[in-house]
Amino acid sequence: MHWLLALMIGIYLTKGAARDGWWGVQWMGVTMAILILSILFHELAHCWMAIRLGGSAEKILLWPLGGLAFVDYDHGPLKQVQVAGIGPLSSLLLSAICFGVLPLTGVAWDWNLMLPFDDWWPRGLSLTQVFVLHAARLNLLNALFNLCVPAYPLDGGQVLFGLLTLKYGRLRAAQAITVIALPIGAALAILGFAQNELILGFIGVSVIFEAIQLRNLIRTGDLDAHPGYRGSEQTYDYMPDRPKPKGFFARWRESRARKAIARESEKQDALRAKVDAILEKVSREGIGSLSASEKKILDDASRRGRGE
Repeated sequence: MHWLLALMIGIYLTKGAARDGWWGVQWMGVTMAILILSILFHELAHCWMAIRLGGSAEKILLWPLGGLAFVDYDHGPLKQVQVAGIGPLSSLLLSAICFGVLPLTGVAWDWNLMLPFDDWWPRGLSLTQVFVLHAARLNLLNALFNLCVPAYPLDGGQVLFGLLTLKYGRLRAAQAITVIALPIGAALAILGFAQNELILGFIGVSVIFEAIQLRNLIRTGDLDAHPGYRGSEQTYDYMPDRPKPKGFFARWRESRARKAIARESEKQDALRAKVDAILEKVSREGIGSLSASEKKILDDASRRGRGE
């Protein structure tokens, strides 16, 4: 769980307390628990499908914008559709189960119960029935939003990319995804911030950021560097002991490390040049000609040479 999610939960609990006191803390806490467990179920479905298709799952990150399943598998288009699509389907399944439980608890069935913008606290329902209704609607919203918004990194965008790849190839599919995602991200951001729905607004910002990043990778010919758009692995592996290819984040960390080493090397070269210039000055004019800053540079260099 990302610390920002814990902070967001704390904010919602505080809002519940300010509005309804201890009762508000309780119902907001239960609602947050339902939401987190629903997201976790959704992400576990991604992990399950990736493993079922011969891949692996490393971890799940829960953060304010939802969840991220870190999975590795052969990114063929059909498998990508399966791994991405199972998440919304699992949320639909959980939603259907919750809706099915409602009549078993004595709730008279009404199709308006499935409307996410209808009253979330219908009269005549017990507290348990209300929370089952919350679970049903939250999972329904999660499924519809992820599947019906065709913008990466949402599941709908990944499903669309896989389908477009089957017909047009990876490069043209990625180009189409950027064209589609940018206006969608802008619309989500504007709508979210205008309605004071910060989570929706930041999801829009995330979609825009991912689309710009993908466009830059397409322009530089580095599409394979993107973890969601790399191509399929070889069908036949004649070197089974070959190490697994490094992922995007591993290559990014290595790049940062190389740049840090290069900066440190440049810094050491500049320092050596200063020390050489100061020693040359001492040989010409004597130690008394040095300024306080020059003496400090020599002292620091001497301590480093002794390993202090």
